[in-house]
Amino acid sequence: MPKISPRGEVTSHPVYQAAMAAQHIAYQLMREVPADRKADAARVHQACVHMTTYAVYAVDPDSRSREASWKGVLEDAATARDGFAPLTEFAADAKDPETFVTLLDQIEKAAREALGISAAA
Repeated sequence: MPKISPRGEVTSHPVYQAAMAAQHIAYQLMREVPADRKADAARVHQACVHMTTYAVYAVDPDSRSREASWKGVLEDAATARDGFAPLTEFAADAKDPETFVTLLDQIEKAAREALGISAAA
């Protein structure tokens, strides 16, 4: 995907904002973990960066790849969630793990709705 600067209608979208917030929490965690867990935390951050990029294309009304982008959002959110879980004990802010999961829940819900996937799926 080409690098683009998101427009205001993208950056003001709740999914984009949630993705950026999750990305920030993942970045903070990457800085807080011990050296032997840095690679694991970096993979979580990378998944969040990818998720945010997909979110840009998913919510941009002019995007030609919205469905594929929503699928990418879901895949990277799942990767971030799985990678974050074993690292929660290292979060400096005790609220970060709960906030991170809540943000991913919001993002995944929006993606499932956009793709017409039921919550039970």
